[in-house]
Amino acid sequence: MCGSLESTKRQFTYSEILMMTKNFERVLGKGGFGTVYHGYMEHTQVAIKMLSESSIQGFQQFRAEVNLLMRVHHKNLTSLVGYCNDETNVGLVYEYMANGNLLNHLSDSRSSILTWEDRLRIATDAAQGLEYLHCGCKPPIMHRDVKSTNILLNENFQAKISDFGLSRNFPTNDGTHASSLLAGTPGYLDPE
Repeated sequence: MCGSLESTKRQFTYSEILMMTKNFERVLGKGGFGTVYHGYMEHTQVAIKMLSESSIQGFQQFRAEVNLLMRVHHKNLTSLVGYCNDETNVGLVYEYMANGNLLNHLSDSRSSILTWEDRLRIATDAAQGLEYLHCGCKPPIMHRDVKSTNILLNENFQAKISDFGLSRNFPTNDGTHASSLLAGTPGYLDPE
């Protein structure tokens, strides 16, 4: 199912997005970029993130995410199915992750708690996704916003890293990189 989605990366019109989401009927979540809606592409579920008009630097993040996800592929990174760029309507179409984000499963209010084995597998999946970005990509990529809400879980609780809008390439001439620009979510940034 995912393989067939990956091979279809394409641009969608806004009217196609409206049909896929049944006029934005079901909200999956909200973030700094905008709102994420549930949709169907033919008979396959997808998640569609639409840019909010109030999003600061949203279009820059949209472009960064499309450019990155069009060229990287890994089982522990969310797959981009396509995008919409109809003048004022901008959105990203992703594979659907049935079990939402990791934070939802770490909350005390959940009736089902993840086992330690599940937690270890999720941590390993996320680490493998980051390792691919750092070592498997040329040039290497820094995600810059890894947090529990950006680790999504599919129907089998396989973890995939999402939200690449703040990601950047980093040079590797001497193996070091220093940046004075802060990016990410307060509370998740390295204090140094």
